[in-house]
Amino acid sequence: MLKLIEGTQKDHPPVGYERKYLEGMIRAIKAKQLVPDNKDVTKRIIFYTVNYLAIVDIKAMDRENLESLLVFDQMLLNEICELTPAELLTIFPVTKSYDGAKYECKDYFSTMEALQAHGLHEPIRLPETASSLLWAYMNPTVMMYQVHCMSVVSEIHTMDTGKGLMEQFFEDQGVKVETFRKYETDDGQTFMMGDDGRSFPVKKPVPRHLKLVN
Repeated sequence: MLKLIEGTQKDHPPVGYERKYLEGMIRAIKAKQLVPDNKDVTKRIIFYTVNYLAIVDIKAMDRENLESLLVFDQMLLNEICELTPAELLTIFPVTKSYDGAKYECKDYFSTMEALQAHGLHEPIRLPETASSLLWAYMNPTVMMYQVHCMSVVSEIHTMDTGKGLMEQFFEDQGVKVETFRKYETDDGQTFMMGDDGRSFPVKKPVPRHLKLVN
């Protein structure tokens, strides 16, 4: 027999961190205006900007605010150009995951290989190089930053074309992707309906702080 155990609920990330990271980024940018060649200030800008972009809530953002996030992203890449990969490692350590070859994904080894190929102590210099190294980077915060930036680009693309990046990609490949829309009944039940009228209920997941035990 299963019994439901309720544990302590946690916020992921903690409430208010989005604002804290934004305020930290702004303070660091102002500090750099006073000491433009200070490497520690540059690292603070990078730390706060990546963390902010990794958790910022883009739902219901208008185009102007979405484009502002892309401006922050470009600023971030320009700041990273001033560092070496070795210095970037002091801000965002590489996750100790070693099974990338088995699952054909990036891991500690592939990340270090990409950084060493550039030269651990060589300045990154170019925004394109910074972007390429970040894509190769195995770190949860950096990876969430990448996901959110792609989501911002996709949202803007949807505003322009009515289609997200993934939907546009499948269309370009000649693959038809069925569109489902979410509906909710008066009694709170949620279901999805496809273009052909087929529907199925949406089951809400058990919250992470609740566990089923024997």
